[in-house]
Amino acid sequence: MMPRLMDLVQRSAAWLAEKGLGNARREAEWIFGEALGLTRMELFLQFDRPLTEDEVARLRALVARRGRREPLAYVLGSQDFRGLRLRVSPAVLVPRPETEELVERVLAELPAAARVLDVGTGSGAIALALRQARADATVLAVDLSPEALAVARANAEALGLAVDFRQGDLAAGIDGPFAAVVANLPYIAESERPQCDPETAFEPAQALFAGADGLDCIRRLVADARRLLAPGGLLWLEHGWRQAGAVADLAAAQGLDCSAFTDAGGHPRFARLAARA
Repeated sequence: MMPRLMDLVQRSAAWLAEKGLGNARREAEWIFGEALGLTRMELFLQFDRPLTEDEVARLRALVARRGRREPLAYVLGSQDFRGLRLRVSPAVLVPRPETEELVERVLAELPAAARVLDVGTGSGAIALALRQARADATVLAVDLSPEALAVARANAEALGLAVDFRQGDLAAGIDGPFAAVVANLPYIAESERPQCDPETAFEPAQALFAGADGLDCIRRLVADARRLLAPGGLLWLEHGWRQAGAVADLAAAQGLDCSAFTDAGGHPRFARLAARA
């Protein structure tokens, strides 16, 4: 006899809790709803529904992936970001809530008809969120990984948002000027790799780790900022919460003013760099 929907949800949630997931019941419901094409309300209304053998096998495989600590976004195949449903895969970093905060800060100071550059676009989250919010903006996005760019382009097509995606090493070969350059670059130091959350093992290492101090990519982009920025233009960075002082030093060495901002958790997370008048 095949299990009912409610039975398998409960058993899956209990198993995920044993694997150390604190939000196990909600995650089980997310997985089941996505796999069966049901809203959360529909899931509740069909809890007595018997499952087919194929459905049970598919659901158990998805739950097993989450139990191995594969990020939920990869298991579901998508991640919501500032109201956009983005396709994600192990080719790209899972977009974080902190990066939504970065987008909000950029939008608050973005002039009309701005030309914007998103460096290290990954899934296209920042570029697409900016383009969705500001139809008057021209957005160019670059990433080193062809696999990541394939995901970003698919997201742009699915959302009907016009962004120019290019492959490249940071901003090399990209011509300014830009009113805003935005970057959520890798910023974890190699020495911190063993202490990382186990879920990061499923994400692309080149999107996470950046040398001995975690600043290799940020250092290079800051050094290129004057070439890229229009008069009055701003470079916006997301960085590690212990890197604010180091980022400010990098900015000062390039003749840039640096303002630091905290995330919703109160951690220094964002830097706003501007050329000195």
